[in-house]
Amino acid sequence: MQNNKIRGPVITLAAVAVLGGGLWWANADQDTGTAPAPSAAAVTAPAPSATPSAAPPAAPPPVQFPASADYVGRVPTKAETIELDIAVDGATGTAYVCDGAAIEVWLRGSATDGALALANPDESSRIQAKLVGDDLAGTLFIGERKWDFTAARKAVA
Repeated sequence: MQNNKIRGPVITLAAVAVLGGGLWWANADQDTGTAPAPSAAAVTAPAPSATPSAAPPAAPPPVQFPASADYVGRVPTKAETIELDIAVDGATGTAYVCDGAAIEVWLRGSATDGALALANPDESSRIQAKLVGDDLAGTLFIGERKWDFTAARKAVA
């Protein structure tokens, strides 16, 4: 009876060893298998060209505002014409917007990389514009209303 108590765990241990060895052998056989031969297309390298290919052209630098510039524009509306007077000094922009009747607001903000972002203190009115050539093209937002505009650069006297 004592002999049967020892034989059971030994048989289990032997079965686990045989199973583990078989799995190891199957895995090792796959790792040492021969790799497929590369095709002729993969073996031949492309012939070097006589002239190296040119690098793609670098992106142009962003358009910059002049150190100091003034722009004027008009925005026709159903009621009145809104006048825009925009000044850029360095990286700062200031605008006066007025229709002579109900709209009068000062806007301030940034003027960098050819983009203008101006707003009043409570941001209920703002201008978003980009430099296009010598002019500004953008949108004027006042409350819920918005209008597209173009403002020409004033001639330097």
